[in-house]
Amino acid sequence: MRTFWLAGFAIIALVACGDKEKSNTAAAAGEGESDFTPGFVDISFDDDEEDMDDLMGSELMRTSAECSNLMRLEPAAMMGKLKEGEINCLEDALRDAEKQTYKRKLSLVLMADAWAKGDKQRWDAVASRHLEEIDRSDPDLCYKYALYMSKKGSGKAESAIRWADVALENRTRWKGDTHVARVYSLYRLKAKASMRQWLELEDNYASDQSDELREQVDDARNRTKTMSREWLEYARSSGKDSTVAKQMCEQAAGSAAFCADE
Repeated sequence: MRTFWLAGFAIIALVACGDKEKSNTAAAAGEGESDFTPGFVDISFDDDEEDMDDLMGSELMRTSAECSNLMRLEPAAMMGKLKEGEINCLEDALRDAEKQTYKRKLSLVLMADAWAKGDKQRWDAVASRHLEEIDRSDPDLCYKYALYMSKKGSGKAESAIRWADVALENRTRWKGDTHVARVYSLYRLKAKASMRQWLELEDNYASDQSDELREQVDDARNRTKTMSREWLEYARSSGKDSTVAKQMCEQAAGSAAFCADE
């Protein structure tokens, strides 16, 4: 088995980032070994179903070698300390990877680094790609992305509502006070995003009173009525503050009766 690992290590070394232009002879002679973290082959695979031997030479092992070791990169990413070369290397590995498990790991490292650096534009791009192409089952990420979209104005209201709905689909993963607080926040987010759209359309209609725009205004108002009512009902059932939800519901409905406590 020791011979097998040493042979595997030599294979991985040949594809290390930054050494792709070196010859096979140089690699065999040991040049470029300083690019590797000692003992990187001890990376844990406890959460993977495949046998360790089957992973030798796999995408994850190559990624660990090329990008210096995912386990070492994670804490650096959490502090926003990934170097540009490491980010580019992870992006290349993500593009070439075939297994969703490995795509997810790479993507999470990239997201953590972008957020910690305060690079919201890059985080937006990486998070959007993660949710659209890799995995949308994490309600925490969907919640965070919905909140992020909600702060970008009416132009992103639809996206905020969409990802709030996805987060709510997986809300059973939250427990206790966290569950109540986040579900309440998501219903509130949806209602406010919808109202923002409605009021903007009302402003537009004031200067362009076309039948088409009038229909859009009515649709937006009806959706705000529905979403504010949902927020109101959850606020009442969970014991959370329902004051603003009730005011919004009555404004959109044009009637206190629609929003009355049954």
